[in-house]
Amino acid sequence: MSPSILIIAGEASGDNVGGLLAAELVLLRPDIELIGIGGDRMDMAGVNLRYHVNQLSFLGFWEVVKHLPFIREVERNILEAANAHRPALAILIDYPGFNLRLAEKLRALNVPIMYYVSPQVWAWGKGRIAKIKRLVDKMVVVFEFEKCLYEREGMTVEWHGHPLLDIVHPKYNRADFSKKLGLQHDDAYIGLFPGSRRQEIEKILPVMQGALERLAADGMPVRGIVGCAPGIDDRSYRALGGHNLRYIRGNTYDLMTHAELNLVASGTATLECAMLNRPLFVLYKTSGLTYIIARQLVKIPFIGLVNVVAGEKVVPEFIQGDCKADIIAAEMKRYFNDRALLGQMITRLSGVRSKLGNPGASEKVARTALGMLRND
Repeated sequence: MSPSILIIAGEASGDNVGGLLAAELVLLRPDIELIGIGGDRMDMAGVNLRYHVNQLSFLGFWEVVKHLPFIREVERNILEAANAHRPALAILIDYPGFNLRLAEKLRALNVPIMYYVSPQVWAWGKGRIAKIKRLVDKMVVVFEFEKCLYEREGMTVEWHGHPLLDIVHPKYNRADFSKKLGLQHDDAYIGLFPGSRRQEIEKILPVMQGALERLAADGMPVRGIVGCAPGIDDRSYRALGGHNLRYIRGNTYDLMTHAELNLVASGTATLECAMLNRPLFVLYKTSGLTYIIARQLVKIPFIGLVNVVAGEKVVPEFIQGDCKADIIAAEMKRYFNDRALLGQMITRLSGVRSKLGNPGASEKVARTALGMLRND
């Protein structure tokens, strides 16, 4: 009987990582059965999805509370699938609120657990590490500093570099990409990446558009192009506040590479910009209640992953009350009027890229996973 692996990724960023991993698992072990939660990338890689990440993309404490009955239903159904398939391994990708609770139940079923992409314990405090150590057989992290953190706690941990290094690169040069968009080669544009969840797009996209409108009013008109998230159509973007903007799909890394500057919602996309060595501003805005709670819990000075990895502020951050169109527009003008500032940012971003390891992480993680399979 072919072994099965349960893979759980509850967010778009986890789906990217999970899709790469699933593809390598199938290459190394073609008879493997993969089931779980993920998105389009995991689906295309051969994972039998029980739920799509679009059904689970809740942002903020209040949104999670409102959807608790549905979250409990998902958990029950996944455990039923685990009982039916008797997986030889569970791979839990980030998404700690759900995955750590699920790990408790899987542990009772004697399912080996690999946790891939660590919860941000370095941001929220180390209280979760004891629980992770009790529940997880092996932690596989994507940042080298995380490996040191878990090793100090006596956990079995591996780091093979960041998996997105294998896919974060443009398909087109600037001339061909401009032609694809129907633009002139020297047309300037700003890449807009307002997030992958409707709640964050609703709060951040109008701010991004407002900043461009302020620039235009000051005699610096520039085009805004939105890198769209999977599962959210153009009509939804317009309804969420993005009027008079261009929308593209499937060419995220081309947009990041060839834009004069990228405005990016806090998350994995900030790191993708760093991998491409392209300038960016980090934006974060959520509900007042969520922000108040988060400020009480977060233990680090930066919110953007690119700054966290750098260990210093290499790109500007506009958080909550500072995430306003006029403030962002003023900073954009400062950078555009002093190109040396952009050059300095790009130089410092190259240092971030050097801290992310080498390509090939997904294959190495897949081999680790296959080495953990339970033999019934």
